[in-house]
Amino acid sequence: MVWQVEKLGTDCVPVNPSFASGVIPIFHDDCSACHEASGGWDASSYQTVMTSGNHTPVIVAADVPNSLLMQRMSGNLGAIMPPTGKLSDIEIQTIMNWINMGAQEN
Repeated sequence: MVWQVEKLGTDCVPVNPSFASGVIPIFHDDCSACHEASGGWDASSYQTVMTSGNHTPVIVAADVPNSLLMQRMSGNLGAIMPPTGKLSDIEIQTIMNWINMGAQEN
């Protein structure tokens, strides 16, 4: 697989990250402690990421501004998520790129 990357500060971010290798590791590390099979949004798998939540859709494929997930991660809607502190710019950009590329199960 050839990865396209974009520069973010001194680091590079995949332009077309996969869910399996780019996005779900972020969700597991930063979201699953609170958002895993306990009601509300579930960050444990592609299926639950795309279909669970009290305020669905949480992710709108190819539409970052209307994705509740990005509104919460940026602090534009309610308390910033995760509550332990904002994700790194690289993590946020990786998730944004995945959404912009259609939020595919890849």
